Amino acid sequence: MVGSSDFRRERQFHEYLSDGITAAKSGNYNLAHSLLNRAIMINAMDARPYIWLSATTKDPQEQLEYLEKAVAVDPMNVAARRGLAMLTGKIDVTRLMPEGEGLGPSQGADEFEAQGQTFQCPRCGGRMAFSASKGVMACEYCGYSQEKASSQRPGSVADHNEKVLDFVMPTTRGHRWAEAQHRLCCARCGALSILPPGQKTLQCAYCGSNQLVESGEDVELLDPQVIGLVKIDAAEASKRVRLWLGKGFFTPDTLARAWKNLHLQPAYYSFWTFDGTVELNWSCEVAEGGGDSKRWTPRSGVEMRFFNDVLVSGVKALSERELASIEPFNLVDVEEFQPGYLAGWPAIFYDRPLSEASLLGRQKVVKQMRSQLYDVIEIGHEKRNVNIGGGSWSGMTYKHILLPIWMGTYKFQGEEYHVLVNGQTGKVGGSKPRDAVKLLYAFLSTLMFLLLILALYWLISGRELPF
Repeated sequence: MVGSSDFRRERQFHEYLSDGITAAKSGNYNLAHSLLNRAIMINAMDARPYIWLSATTKDPQEQLEYLEKAVAVDPMNVAARRGLAMLTGKIDVTRLMPEGEGLGPSQGADEFEAQGQTFQCPRCGGRMAFSASKGVMACEYCGYSQEKASSQRPGSVADHNEKVLDFVMPTTRGHRWAEAQHRLCCARCGALSILPPGQKTLQCAYCGSNQLVESGEDVELLDPQVIGLVKIDAAEASKRVRLWLGKGFFTPDTLARAWKNLHLQPAYYSFWTFDGTVELNWSCEVAEGGGDSKRWTPRSGVEMRFFNDVLVSGVKALSERELASIEPFNLVDVEEFQPGYLAGWPAIFYDRPLSEASLLGRQKVVKQMRSQLYDVIEIGHEKRNVNIGGGSWSGMTYKHILLPIWMGTYKFQGEEYHVLVNGQTGKVGGSKPRDAVKLLYAFLSTLMFLLLILALYWLISGRELPF
């Protein structure tokens, strides 16, 4: 009888809740208020009635109280958290994403005079640039360098700069990416230049002045919070590429010479990282008993996983395969972003918006969990038909981080290949041709070895060879 009574109460709760939501949507706020309060009397530990009650009043204080109750009941409820964020000003309501709309590139004016920032040496007036070897701003002429401010302990900068994903996702900025080109005016010589798509910094093509430009579209873009400083300079990057080109059994012997026509270009590339918690539903069949009495019993449950610093490229031109060849990046030893770090170094801004990157980040987490699921559920039992169902994501935060990569293209026998160098660790990756003669030799050697093993087997077993 107790179970039947609970079922009736649950059904009545959902009826009040559904009717209350319908009344609220149709503008009948008095009826909605009455129905939703009845739902709360049946189940006060469900956040949904409180959320919809906040929609039945125009009083900001009452809305705040309802949403605070909803968050108290369910701290991870996205709708309640977003509502509170909008009321308290953490979300700019003027930038909310219109329901059902999508955003492409922002469109800037045809002509825009940039606000430039120059970095001049206080001693000689020469050009200052960030030095990878010294890790500080240094003058390219007299060698003067600025002292680097003492950084926080490793990891604290990254953790401090994490942003709540739920507060940005519903806004236009979470869906915006950069494409529009702008005409830019050099602050030193007045020459006009074109800022290429996705590039945030520019060196004047006329006088060589270092400029950090702010284009009109940047208002709608998410600025980087942290930066992983470059540790590998041009000479070291070239040396490592030269060694990499000469490695590998299947590498052509003459490939090492290709580095002579290779020019490496450094840049900071936009990346997104994601932290959070996921609970994934799973189901499987577990073997019980053995022999003729063996039977398969259905089982199900929930697997929870905390994930940290899931890395997603913000630049679509960088393929997963290319990035995997130079990973991992050091995502702990980072600095809070400052414009001075980009002096003399170009930065390629993202063309993959936060909304798209967050979906790819979740896919990476689920893919990893799927590969590990068999070993972490129903331990000690034989299993089959292991499946992952729907999941619940909570506490998600993100960072927009700039990471250094040296990139180049070289030609070998008429074909073009890419090479990348991790600007933090110096790890080299990319694509290399294979020597067809060496591949054939390896195939024939393997075939001869297998034939030899087969011949020995037949001789030992006393059988006549079949050939």
